Amino acid sequence: MGCYVLAIGGTGNKILESIVYAAAADALYTTGAEGNPQPLEAVHLLSVDVDSACGNTTRAGRAADAYEQIRAVFEESAQTRRGFHTRLHYRRWNMNLSRRATSVNQMTQNHPDDRLLAHALFSATEASLEYSEGFRGHPDLGVLFFSDLLASLEGLRAAGQPDEMNTLLDRMDSEIAAGQQVKVILCGSIFGGTGASGIPALARFLHERFRDRLDRFELASLLMLPYYKVPPSSHNEEMEIVVKSADFPDKARTALEYYGMTAMLRSGEEDRDGVFDAMYLLGLPPEAFVQTRIYSTGSQSQENDAHMLEWIAARCIGSFLRTPMRGRDAHNMDCYYYQWHTPDFCWLSFDADAQLYRIGYGGLLKAAALFFSELLPTLRTLIKGRDPRRIGWCAPYFAGVDRLSAAGEDELEKLLSTLERFFAFFADWMVQVTRTIPPTMRPAREEETLAEDAAAAYRKLIQSRARLQMTGDRTPEYEALLETRAAAQSDCDRLLRQIGGESWLELLYTAQQNCADDLRRQDRLVAEQEEAVYLLARQPSAPAVELRRKQERLDALRLLRDELALRLHLTDEDARAALQAELPIHYPAPASVRRGELPRNSLLDAELMNALHRLLKQHHADPAEQDAGIMNRCSLQLQKGLNKLVLSPVPDRRTTAYAIAALGGGVCRSQTPGGMLAAFAATLLAGVMEDRSL
Repeated sequence: MGCYVLAIGGTGNKILESIVYAAAADALYTTGAEGNPQPLEAVHLLSVDVDSACGNTTRAGRAADAYEQIRAVFEESAQTRRGFHTRLHYRRWNMNLSRRATSVNQMTQNHPDDRLLAHALFSATEASLEYSEGFRGHPDLGVLFFSDLLASLEGLRAAGQPDEMNTLLDRMDSEIAAGQQVKVILCGSIFGGTGASGIPALARFLHERFRDRLDRFELASLLMLPYYKVPPSSHNEEMEIVVKSADFPDKARTALEYYGMTAMLRSGEEDRDGVFDAMYLLGLPPEAFVQTRIYSTGSQSQENDAHMLEWIAARCIGSFLRTPMRGRDAHNMDCYYYQWHTPDFCWLSFDADAQLYRIGYGGLLKAAALFFSELLPTLRTLIKGRDPRRIGWCAPYFAGVDRLSAAGEDELEKLLSTLERFFAFFADWMVQVTRTIPPTMRPAREEETLAEDAAAAYRKLIQSRARLQMTGDRTPEYEALLETRAAAQSDCDRLLRQIGGESWLELLYTAQQNCADDLRRQDRLVAEQEEAVYLLARQPSAPAVELRRKQERLDALRLLRDELALRLHLTDEDARAALQAELPIHYPAPASVRRGELPRNSLLDAELMNALHRLLKQHHADPAEQDAGIMNRCSLQLQKGLNKLVLSPVPDRRTTAYAIAALGGGVCRSQTPGGMLAAFAATLLAGVMEDRSL
């Protein structure tokens, strides 16, 4: 069976990275004859992103490369291990970007009629946007690009020019010709630019190409609905394309309407026109959105934090790859959404895979924690020539290191660096997932509760200030508003001191964005009502009562619009004043926020994850900037609590002492650099992972 995942855009590549760790945990599997999970033999991954410098895309590729190097060492040495069984064939589609038009303007520069049409369809800012920067949430730009790109594939083939997509298509052809089933899933967001435009374009292209072989070709999509929000942009919207969280729901709604109206989902095997055999929808309600800590619209700076939904996306992809959808299994063709059965995000949130995930992912995390807290410093001294026979857990694997040639020593050093890099990628990923668990799916922090209270107090303050300016004085309502404003101002002053100036600035920026969104919606309502009044007034026989009623509603809508405009003006003033007053300096954040501590959750011990996070930052720092005291304290904390890192209903007996003893009792049957590394890593994983039978 051929398994293919096409990751489209920045979100798609974040999902691709989660697939790498799923392979490491043996979470990509089929079910054996006895119902036991059997890891998939191989999965082909294709990264599709016009933003070739995107940080998330680059990180996914580096993680896949490190994984495959470790897996290959395991396989070459025939080493039994826990995890790392699925071969990942990672490719990045270069799309011949250097030979293509870089923007709509360049694409139409030699075609006057097309240029005229482009000017009618796109603003000057949109038409001049460089494709290499991504589509900045504008799928209409992406549609043009992908249409031109896919139309050129056969020309590249005829000219003998290499292309990663053509290579993948040729492999699918050969697998189908050999009687194998080919399963392809496209993943990405539908509220952005690249994913929203690339998924339907690629899907229709693939469907048409394999239309006469649908009995052997299965196609699915994993569509990410909005699940996070971005900070308000400070750029001028008239001069630069700006990504706004408020646009996400409308974009997702429009995309889903397109998928529905064009019947993209097949109704059954007899449906030859539908495109997808299965669609997986993943998203969150707005109250669960987490604002991205560091957000960028593209290039190297776009390395946004991992999120739990990308982890769940990998599970959905694994489900598709092992679920047959032809013949007697055609009933599996459907639209799927993830059912949530737990109040918090915990291991039980993975339902039937709960034990596999806790043991697999948890074991990888424990291996990384032990590696950085205890093993890595010794391994580094080993590379510098220290006798490994003096260290009990080193001896079984590296006793013959002094007999290696210079090339062998260099190879061993590179392999250890690869293992270090993979563990660092995975541990960082788990830290990010922990950081971005929505507050609605974990115990709330005190400062988060205070921030919610502050936002409510500020809304009351702004509302009362706006109404005071619109209400005549010396009236009962005016006196009541004065009291409300005074009480709200007092609450805001108190909460500012508790949450700190930086959080207060974030609150003001969010209030600005919300006020602007409310005003835009109100403007639309006013315009619609004005049209209704105009049309009714033009009817000679229009009932006067009905016309008066509509006019009264229009007056009420206009009054509310004026109030919303005033609220926006007041929040703008407050935000500027807060910046000038340097609130973050005069009102420092609470200690837990300043330290960047991770929140309590139902997956992993927060204190130990904080220690791992601090230790990783020290390892990532330049040697001259590393703090030995911090490293020692964090290492000791992790070593003492290793068996408590992964939260479990049953106490974990795999302590640091147990794991070190297991390493000391290991066996290495090969004295090649790869054999040494494979035996060491396999014994480490076995030493920290629980038994599957528990």
